[in-house]
Amino acid sequence: MNYRYTAVIATVSNSFCDAVLDYAVSRYDYYRVLLWTSFTAFVLQLCWGVVTHISFSVVSLPFVFIHAVLVLAGYICFVRSLAFIPVALVGLIESSSLFLTFMIDAALGYIQVTFYFAAMFLLFVFSVFLFAGDCLTDGRQCFKQLKPVGFFWVLASVLFYVSAPYLVKLSDGAGANETAINLGYYLVAVPYFGRQFLKARSGRDAAMREMARGLRQNFYSLCLLIGILEAVYYVFETFSFINDAPTVVVVIEQMRIFLLFILSVLFKTDSFSLRKTIALCLGVVSVIGVYLN
Repeated sequence: MNYRYTAVIATVSNSFCDAVLDYAVSRYDYYRVLLWTSFTAFVLQLCWGVVTHISFSVVSLPFVFIHAVLVLAGYICFVRSLAFIPVALVGLIESSSLFLTFMIDAALGYIQVTFYFAAMFLLFVFSVFLFAGDCLTDGRQCFKQLKPVGFFWVLASVLFYVSAPYLVKLSDGAGANETAINLGYYLVAVPYFGRQFLKARSGRDAAMREMARGLRQNFYSLCLLIGILEAVYYVFETFSFINDAPTVVVVIEQMRIFLLFILSVLFKTDSFSLRKTIALCLGVVSVIGVYLN
């Protein structure tokens, strides 16, 4: 199997998941959304494991647990940032993980820094800066008020997430397959979100008022959709991290920046400009170049 295909599938799923999640957490109780989406994804991952197989060893359990804690911390920081920064801009800031992953992979010997690879990598980085520059200077009205704390949450999310691929590889090398690694995350995440939801009395009261206004069906439909997208994303991303260099997977996943932008255009919350169009084209070319390398 070509695991760069799985990275592409993970990227598309993650982009739609983030877009719908941004919509959900802005309208419903924060922890209530995370509890139900995580539970839905957990059930789907468990079904996947029953159909395929779940394998792990005692030696792998510490790596699986550490991976779960760090990914959970990164996810919490990411969702918190959505309250202060538009999701497309969050994706742009998260692209800084490219630099860290690239340097770590080169040091560990996962990638060979050839001129071709370096050129494609730099082309992608240039496209991100070009895209980001236009987002920050075009002067369009933003639906969220930018706050400095939002940038803190995004950068914290990057630091937590950047360790994930290496812990996936350590877990795999110690005997845990991709399903066991993902289930390990949900066995930590679901109880945590459940506990936080029960503690948030005011949030629960707000949730009951939402139910009374006839929003129950919309809420569970959103949670089901997010859970499905999240489950697909984690399955295919873990496949990719186990079987390919983290830098290659991360570069492909950064296409979510452009996919999120396209979604925002379709939902009429943004519009194309010449710089954004050029950046989008350069980003696509660079990712295809890395894919074909």
